[in-house]
Amino acid sequence: MSIPGIGVSVAMCILTEIYDVKRFCNENQFASYLGLIPTCHNSGEKTASGEKTFRGNKHLGPMIIEATWIAIYRDYGLGMAYAGYKQSMKPQEAIVKIARKMSNIIFSVLKNSRKYEPYRWNKE
Repeated sequence: MSIPGIGVSVAMCILTEIYDVKRFCNENQFASYLGLIPTCHNSGEKTASGEKTFRGNKHLGPMIIEATWIAIYRDYGLGMAYAGYKQSMKPQEAIVKIARKMSNIIFSVLKNSRKYEPYRWNKE
């Protein structure tokens, strides 16, 4: 619950759905489980990547995205990243990219059993 946007209900859902974070080798597997990776269509020499995949956990993925909307207002770094992405894409696409960053943060917090400490920006 030290992560901005993650409250009691979301934290409990994450813990009950994931159970043991050690079953994921890295952040990519964890994000894939949440469904926060882009779709990829390959045909011969053509490769196209699209929106977020329809595979993944149907409960946690949307919860993480909703928590990300709150996190961009409470965490300066995530908010700045969202503002940067939003300049070149739709807000819904930008929030999925930030949700992917959130999944990396969640994975790190669970794997290391430490509280989330956001980067402290110098206000000079």
